[in-house]
Amino acid sequence: MKELFEGQFDYIYFFYGLSFFLLGVICFSIDKPRLHKIPWKLLGLFGITHGLSEWLEMLQIVYGKVKLFSVLNLFVLAASFIFLLEFARVGFYRIKGKIIGIWVYVPILLLLPLAYKFGIDGWSITIRYFLGFSGVYFASQIIYEFYRTDLKGSRSLVFLSATMVLYAALTALVVPKAPFFPANIINTESFYRLSGMPVQLVRGIIALCMAIIVWYYSATPSGIKYSPPAHFIRFLPTKWLIALTVIILITGGWMFTNYLDYYAGIRIIKNTKARADSPLNRLIKELTLLSKVTVSMSKISVIREAVSDKQQQNIEKVKEVLNQHKDKYHALSSMLLDKKGMVIASVTSEGMPTEDNRLYSGKPYFKDALGGDNGYYFDLGTKYNERKYYVSYPVKNKYGDIAGVITLTKNIQAEPILHYRLLSIVVTFFVCCLAIIFFITLRHREDFLDLVERAHTELLTVDKMKSDFISIVSHELRTPLTSIRNAASILLKGGIAKRPVNSNEKELLNIIMSNVDRQAKMVSDLLDISKIEENLISLDFKLTDMCALAQKSIKSLQPQAEAKKINMLFVPDIKEAFASIDPDHTLRIIDNLIVNAIKFTPEG
Repeated sequence: MKELFEGQFDYIYFFYGLSFFLLGVICFSIDKPRLHKIPWKLLGLFGITHGLSEWLEMLQIVYGKVKLFSVLNLFVLAASFIFLLEFARVGFYRIKGKIIGIWVYVPILLLLPLAYKFGIDGWSITIRYFLGFSGVYFASQIIYEFYRTDLKGSRSLVFLSATMVLYAALTALVVPKAPFFPANIINTESFYRLSGMPVQLVRGIIALCMAIIVWYYSATPSGIKYSPPAHFIRFLPTKWLIALTVIILITGGWMFTNYLDYYAGIRIIKNTKARADSPLNRLIKELTLLSKVTVSMSKISVIREAVSDKQQQNIEKVKEVLNQHKDKYHALSSMLLDKKGMVIASVTSEGMPTEDNRLYSGKPYFKDALGGDNGYYFDLGTKYNERKYYVSYPVKNKYGDIAGVITLTKNIQAEPILHYRLLSIVVTFFVCCLAIIFFITLRHREDFLDLVERAHTELLTVDKMKSDFISIVSHELRTPLTSIRNAASILLKGGIAKRPVNSNEKELLNIIMSNVDRQAKMVSDLLDISKIEENLISLDFKLTDMCALAQKSIKSLQPQAEAKKINMLFVPDIKEAFASIDPDHTLRIIDNLIVNAIKFTPEG
């Protein structure tokens, strides 16, 4: 499996950083008020800064181990874990109402001297051991507490907490190799050697799972049951569609990157004959020169004596020789190994680790040299400080037997191939950004539609309450109106005593009857409105004389016209005009038209 990842570490770091960047963007896109108890913005800051840290690692693969990148990466890495610790502190306050003191940062302060002793690598490892582990672990526990206190108890938070615990373990335990415990035993190299998979890839996969889980939790629908019109298309992307899209884009970007890698290699080979200064020609010249240098070094008496008797007093002289050749040919390191692959003497450039206790018997260039000729090995892309090549040659003792191996290691200058790969990575990044913006836009659209649906549902409820109110009130009003009309009718007939009714009393009673009828008509209108809105109106069609119907309406409304001194006449062109209508509703239409005419016609 290791062969699959050789030369792919630039893209692995890109994927690692992209996964955290997506997590940060998704956290910043959460705008549902009910989810704001969790401090998503701080988690988003952690995701974006942590992703930026991994991209700085990627740039060091492309451009070499630049000190500026290393220092900047150190600060960005520390900032990312600080954001995560602040996420845990704010979350704890929102759950418990208590504030965690800044004592959580004390361990890192106590270990600053240790970090200072081992330089930038020591600082980075210390940050991962203490800030990284404590930040991720505390954040995972806060996420789980939010699950316990959430009314809905979304299991997405349980999965998010579990993935963060796993990430905490891989962040704190598997660190870059360093000459102190436990980094000298449990580190990225040992993980790669034992599992056959880079730990950065595993972390990236975990980060991508975290991003998808946060997306799924924040995109939970409102639960309102509402069917929009048939022509209205809704599209709510699921967590599986999001995951599939991102995986397709990342896989496609990886294939495109390797295609450009192949394309750049072909171009370099084609230009080799035409250009004397092509990267391949320069490399061939360097290999030819270093091959001769290792041959000449193997014949130096001090070196030959060192592999014969390994006397301690000669080791310093050997190192002087190795250092002279290293400096003269601008090599990274030079080593003298015995026949078993153990280091007899070694010198390295400033900033390069010395590994005198390391066994080199399994290295291809060592095995080739033991065969009696120059050995060559190219180490490309495993990590930034291994983007180099090795040249070796056997060293014979005074008896003429191969007793050791001399090696020179030199850095390969920034290859155009890696720049081609970086171009593909940038293109993949922008495509992934467009995809996530598209999905976030869709999610916000669906959130808006949920809000519209909620408002629509509430309006339907209010409208039904209004209709029920109208229906109840209308029926309740009919009863007293009927009682009033019946009483007025009895009084018009002389009452119970059957006494004669004078003209003034009759006029007053007629006014009562007229207003009762008018009020009854208004009640009927209310009932009709309610029935129309509920689509319950019924019509009774009959063959009716329209002329007689109009005459009836005018006769009943004549008193209103006379009260305003308005002359109202009905002069039909024909005596009869029959039509199939509902006479009651048609009469009401005519009444309404004439009442409006009387109302808006000036007096006289």
